[in-house]
Amino acid sequence: MDDLILSSLFLGFLLGLSHALDADHVVAVGTLAAETESLKRSSLLGICWGIGHTLTLTVIGSLVLSLKWQIPEIVATSMEVLVAGMIVGLGALLLWRARRPLTLHAHTHSHDDSTHTHVHVHVQNQEVHSHHHVRNSLQKAFGVGLVHGIAGSAALTLTVMATMPSIVLGLMYIVVFGTGTILGMFVMSTFISMPFIFLAQRAIHWHMPIKVCAGVFAMGFGSVLAWSLLT
Repeated sequence: MDDLILSSLFLGFLLGLSHALDADHVVAVGTLAAETESLKRSSLLGICWGIGHTLTLTVIGSLVLSLKWQIPEIVATSMEVLVAGMIVGLGALLLWRARRPLTLHAHTHSHDDSTHTHVHVHVQNQEVHSHHHVRNSLQKAFGVGLVHGIAGSAALTLTVMATMPSIVLGLMYIVVFGTGTILGMFVMSTFISMPFIFLAQRAIHWHMPIKVCAGVFAMGFGSVLAWSLLT
């Protein structure tokens, strides 16, 4: 393997790292990280996103490289619009979950030879609620990565076809690029979650308002992105 190919693969890794910082990626992952309360879980979200993204790129890249197929511009644009709509949906979901979850609970106790039942409305046990949604959050991050991979496949595959002399090396480029993306998303997801975790632990009265702001921003960003693509 000559120096030019090694340089191209290294460049692919660096491009994967920078690819994680694309605005639509940051906003989408931000809506996911806003719902976590631990750095470990936030890091896993980034990794799952990156794996989904890389899987899609590998499948589509394999088809493009083996069939010498070029993705039509209208298809690439449609996928970008799909991503924009997904970001709007993620923002709306974050707003929905930003409501303080309440539960209706009955307490029964006895005294003075009589039994009393009192009904209370209180905040749900956040630890139980969080544990219940861990798997769903990771699956959602994986799915979001899959969709982003579809939208980002056109530019990547054209780059691969222009720089790599064979299908095997083209696939190696995609894997190296994806590895860089996974690492970049791991770091970015962890970093984005830090303010939310700090607020949840130290300034709980600001936690929900910040999550609402993040949801509104995501919806606005997705709407503007879709409008720019459709006009």
